[in-house]
Amino acid sequence: MKPLAAKLLSTFLLAGFLLAARPVMASPDFLSRPDVRSFIESMSEEYGIDISDLERILGDVRHTPSAVRLIGPEPSSAPSPARSYARYRARFLTPELIAAGTSFWALHAEDLARAEAEFGVPSEVIVGILGVETFFGRNTGSFRAIDALATIAFDGVRRQDYFREELKELLLLARDTGIDPLVIKGSYAGAMGLPQFMPSSYRRYAVDYDGDGAIDLLGSPSDAIGSVARYMKAFGWVSGETPAAPVRLLPGSEPDLVSGLERVHDVSEVQGKGVVFSGRDPPAGLVSIFELPTPGKPSKFVAGFTNFEVVTRYNRSTFYASAVLELGEAIQKARVSAYLFSDCARNVSSSCSI
Repeated sequence: MKPLAAKLLSTFLLAGFLLAARPVMASPDFLSRPDVRSFIESMSEEYGIDISDLERILGDVRHTPSAVRLIGPEPSSAPSPARSYARYRARFLTPELIAAGTSFWALHAEDLARAEAEFGVPSEVIVGILGVETFFGRNTGSFRAIDALATIAFDGVRRQDYFREELKELLLLARDTGIDPLVIKGSYAGAMGLPQFMPSSYRRYAVDYDGDGAIDLLGSPSDAIGSVARYMKAFGWVSGETPAAPVRLLPGSEPDLVSGLERVHDVSEVQGKGVVFSGRDPPAGLVSIFELPTPGKPSKFVAGFTNFEVVTRYNRSTFYASAVLELGEAIQKARVSAYLFSDCARNVSSSCSI
């Protein structure tokens, strides 16, 4: 194929892909579909929302195929590509994100300290979550939440029941707060605001932490900080307990001990099998042991305790929780270093060292 023809074909295919991915108004018969009618009628009957209001909102839904695509297909039995925690970690442990986190912490130190005192969740964990989720509010999503949730709920290939429940929660959130459900934007899965709460979490755990009389996770960092801390506490965060610790395993014991997300081992039991915990003594009770692989290098193995499991309630991934904790620690260290440097500069002390 000639270069010009190839370029034109490539441009044509890209344009076609973009057009196919763009939201389009749902078909005119969307509101008459039996599954949609059933949803509308049950919402009206159970929660007293006027049918005409539900029809007005759902009638404005834009079908969003890209949301279905990004949620992903049904799990496949085909071999997965090699997983790399180092590659995943590199997306978040960046100088730019650490610097942004240091600034965010300095700006909201009072709220972070208050949330830590009230809920027992360390400031660095809250900051780590907000950094990984949205870059401290910089990337909160460009999908209309109503479009993403309705598209997946009625035309998705998996988890339709879950997303119909979240669509219901979004409509109830709009009713209770006066937020326009046609305006709220979020992720391709319908998660919203600085902490990327799904509508059900927004309704259950969000708090008015700046005291202005309204809960605003889309625009109030204070509300986001308090809400993340409350969420973590609700899922069992244990104040003062370490979330995770590197471990050393006996060669050949990995198949018996590595359990991924599941806390199925007792600490004393695995210690009897030769597992050595780094750092201070591990908390008693159940523990998971998971692998953080890097292709071409020896894997790292880590033990996850109660608080690590709590972080995974935000996202059921050992990579995610590990990155959150590492980012929070890196921001905390950068904050301390910045403080020591400024203190030395003020005192002009030749004995200062960082």
